[in-house]
Amino acid sequence: MTDISKDAGWELVESQLPAGWRELSDEMGLIRPRPRHLGAKISDIGVALRLVLHQAGTSASLRATTALAAATGVVAIAAVSLHQWMRKLGPYLTKLLARMVETAAFAPEKWGGLDIIVGDATTVQRPASKGTTARVHYALRLADMTARHIEVTDEHGGEKARRFRPEPGEAWLLDRAYSNPDGVALFKERGAHIVVRYNRGCLPLYDRKGARIDVMARLKDTSSPRGEVHQVRAVVHAGDARISGRLCWLRLPEEKAEQARRRARKEHDGPCDDNTLLMAEFVVVFTTILTELTAAQVLTLYRARWQVELEFKRAKSIRELDRLPNFLPETIHSWICAKLLLQLISARIANHPASTPNAFSPGAVRFSLLPTSTVETKAHRADGGRALVRRPRAVGRRLRGAAPMPAT
Repeated sequence: MTDISKDAGWELVESQLPAGWRELSDEMGLIRPRPRHLGAKISDIGVALRLVLHQAGTSASLRATTALAAATGVVAIAAVSLHQWMRKLGPYLTKLLARMVETAAFAPEKWGGLDIIVGDATTVQRPASKGTTARVHYALRLADMTARHIEVTDEHGGEKARRFRPEPGEAWLLDRAYSNPDGVALFKERGAHIVVRYNRGCLPLYDRKGARIDVMARLKDTSSPRGEVHQVRAVVHAGDARISGRLCWLRLPEEKAEQARRRARKEHDGPCDDNTLLMAEFVVVFTTILTELTAAQVLTLYRARWQVELEFKRAKSIRELDRLPNFLPETIHSWICAKLLLQLISARIANHPASTPNAFSPGAVRFSLLPTSTVETKAHRADGGRALVRRPRAVGRRLRGAAPMPAT
C-alpha cells in the first residue's frame, strides 16, 4: 500500500483535520488489531477516511472509488468493504464535525458588541423519495462565514432552538419555525440574544402588566409610510420566567408585499385569510436585544439571515449535498457528514492560503484525495514531430457516477 503520508494532496487535507483525529478513532475502536492471517486490508484510519471523503466529494460510485484506490496503490478493497466502512464511520465523522466547528477560532466583527450567528435547517431526500430523508441543522457565524454548529438527524429531527448551543455575547437570527417561548427561554438561560421572525400562532406576547398584545391590531393601525420602523416592548411568558424583549416591524414596499402575498397563497394552496395576507405585507421580528441595537438596526440585521439560505443553495447546487447515494440510513448519515467535513476543510484552506504554497479553488480539494494513474502516449507536435504526453489512465471500464481525477 502507498504511504499516504507522502502524498502532498492528502497531506494538505489531513493538516486541516482537528487535533487528535487519529486518537479519536482508537478511542471509538474503529481500527482493531487483527491476526496477520486474517489479512486486514485497512489498518490506518487515514486510509478509510480518505476513501470515504473521496467517494462523497466526487459523488463517484463505490466501485469507481475502490478501483481508483487500487490502481493508484492506496489500498485494494472491495466496494462492499468500502460501503461497510461508510456505515461504520457515521459517529466518527459526526464527532470530527463537532471538533472542526469548536476549533474554528477567528476574530469576529461585532454589532454593538454581539457576535451574530444565523441558524436554520434544510432537508435532503434519497433517490425517488417523496418526503424528507434527513435534516441538516446548521448555524453560520456571519463575521467570518464559518460554521458555528452542524448536526445531522433523520426525518424525525424537528427544527428546535434547543439543538443549538448559544453562548453569552451572541445574537442568533432564526426563522419563524423557532418562534416559541421555549426557544426564547433557551437563549435567555444561556446569556445569549435571539432575533426571530414572529409567529403569531406560537409566540404569544404580553405587555408589562400581563395583558396580551394584539399584534394584528397594531399592524392594521400602521398607517405610516412603507419602510418606517416601529417597535413596542413585549414580554414572553415561558413557564415561571418573564422574558423582556421588543417587537419590531416595518411594512414592505408594495412590490415586495405583493410577492409575499403570492407566496402565502401558494403555501396555503388556495385562498388565505385576511390576517395571513396582512402579515405577508410586514417583516415582524421579536428580539431580546433591548439596548445594544436600535429597532432599525435589528430589522437591517435580520436581512442577513438569508446568508444561511444561500449557504444551503451552494451546498446543494455546487457540493451536491442533496444527491444521496442510496436508501440506507447509516450510509446516508456518513455521506452527509463527509460532505460537510469536506466543506469545512475547503473553507479553511481558502481562508488561510498560507497553508498551501499553490493557490487553487477550494472545490479542488475533493479531487485531490486520491492520486491519478497516468500513462505515457505519443501525440503529434505542431512541427510534425512526436512528443510524449501524460493523460489519466482509465481505471477499469468507465463506471456510472465516476468523476475525473486530476493529478495532485
